[in-house]
Amino acid sequence: MKTTSILIVEDHPLVRRGIRGLLQAQRDFRVIGEASNGLEALHLIEQSPPDVVITDIVMPMVGGLDLLRELSKQTPRPLLIVLSLFDEPRYIQEATEAGAAAYVLKQSAPTFLVTAIRDAMAGRFFCTPAVSGQALKEIETRFRNQPWNRQDLLTDDERLVLQLLGSGCEPAEITRRLAHQPLPLPLVCQNIVLKLGLPSQADLRRYAEQWTAKQN
Repeated sequence: MKTTSILIVEDHPLVRRGIRGLLQAQRDFRVIGEASNGLEALHLIEQSPPDVVITDIVMPMVGGLDLLRELSKQTPRPLLIVLSLFDEPRYIQEATEAGAAAYVLKQSAPTFLVTAIRDAMAGRFFCTPAVSGQALKEIETRFRNQPWNRQDLLTDDERLVLQLLGSGCEPAEITRRLAHQPLPLPLVCQNIVLKLGLPSQADLRRYAEQWTAKQN
């Protein structure tokens, strides 16, 4: 059985112990290390790269978001999962833009963390359901009636994805066209959804088709 190696980055020892116990109960998960901050994590990752990094956001010395940004530059890089107390939309958006493949609230059911890891390994973005809808709703409110166009928030790669989706391209073709992009396609799509304030990724292709039609 292939196992998934995991590094836990959390500044509270009792929380780390709880996460380790939860993950080690899964036969295909293997916790290979623990770090109390992002700096320790970078040293451990250099010595023994894991498949998955689970990190808190607020930690001493180097916090979780800075750790995500640093790891997103690496090739290959581990899958990055945020486990946080913060349910504010800005944290979720910052985490996804920094490369997080999942955002899980510490106060949610333990099974959500296991699901987040499995979804990330399968190339799917995971966000705790209770916070996902709230985040999208608040981002929608934040951008409503603003003088700028929402598409102005998109990067060049995100605009390209929107154009390709609107033209009917399949995910495999879009991934090939984005070979230079360090983030996997599901994360790029999730960033687009957050920036545009769409209800879900299921609405993205329909929006892309309408947007592309207006450009022609």
